[in-house]
Amino acid sequence: MSGRGGVRSMRPEDVPEVGRLFNRVFRDRDAPSSADFDAYFAELCFGSPAFRPEAGSIVHLREDGAVDGAIGVVPMQVRAGEDLLTGRLMSIYMTDPDAPGRGGAELVLTIRPRHQDFCFCDSANAVSADHYKAIGGLVLPVQSLAWHRTFRPVRAGIERVGGRLPAWARRAGGVAAGTADAVLRSIRTSLRQKETNGGVEAVDVEAFAQIAPLFLDRFAVAPAWSKDELAWLISMAARNTLHGPLQLHLVRDEWWKVAGAFACHAQKGGIAQVLNVLARPKGEEMVVTTMLAHLDAAGCAGASGMTQPFLMDALCRQPHTSFRHRGYVCLSTRHGHIRDAAMRGDIYLGGLMGESWSRLMADFR
Repeated sequence: MSGRGGVRSMRPEDVPEVGRLFNRVFRDRDAPSSADFDAYFAELCFGSPAFRPEAGSIVHLREDGAVDGAIGVVPMQVRAGEDLLTGRLMSIYMTDPDAPGRGGAELVLTIRPRHQDFCFCDSANAVSADHYKAIGGLVLPVQSLAWHRTFRPVRAGIERVGGRLPAWARRAGGVAAGTADAVLRSIRTSLRQKETNGGVEAVDVEAFAQIAPLFLDRFAVAPAWSKDELAWLISMAARNTLHGPLQLHLVRDEWWKVAGAFACHAQKGGIAQVLNVLARPKGEEMVVTTMLAHLDAAGCAGASGMTQPFLMDALCRQPHTSFRHRGYVCLSTRHGHIRDAAMRGDIYLGGLMGESWSRLMADFR
């Protein structure tokens, strides 16, 4: 493309223009982005300890130099066997809805496998998933599902439609739900999560960052969480309080040895959003059951999270658990051993190694 048009790396000074485009594409309003959005988006795109300009976000420029498309990228360190790579999480993809042209195609072509060590998205829509497949990427069907465990069905139903109810209806429904769920749980006792001989210990960021990465050695491909990068990811996830404060926990077995860990957003009466579940081999069922017992005891209406191949057996053994599509998990890489690992399920993605924690998913309305 001649003139000033084409694809280039995003720069900090592009953020306000990209923010306005975000509002037009995702919030259906043509208005400048807020200072809060600009600060958050700049930190998201440029603040990671893994950031390098060549692995960062990109924009597409019109001939006059204006931004008419962008892909927000969060660089993340990835371990593939013995190799340490800089992965690229494709956070948001957007093009000017009023000026269709070649910009969208030119942005998509930059993520072709031959150009990428490890490029992925864990919340793609059907169109974006088709783009990945068209350029030679992969769609991972199991990770594209969400699991849902219900503890208090009436309250959970109110939470799922709560955004469409007036405040008075939510308050009234909440009172009625408490009584109705108590009756239902006394009749259908399987709604109450069974307990294990283990327990849950709340920990701080430092303890979680020290222990959680130890459970990733079992995977051929997994995040290479350094202390600094994991602390940054946790700090970013903690800014998203839509489903409650971020909680970090270790799961201990009956001998009080660490058997796993999990991170989630949770609050009483809400549906806990589980970001990550980690477990030692053959300990998945105990970790999942203990985690769910903790969330039930905390008064959550239910719990939800991204499905992982290594967790499927443990999740399927839980009562009142269902699975449904959550958004496509897509991968683009030029490395055959990474493709092979992904296709056989020997890969860890999602949660802090993804974007479900990002405020861009549901905030800045």
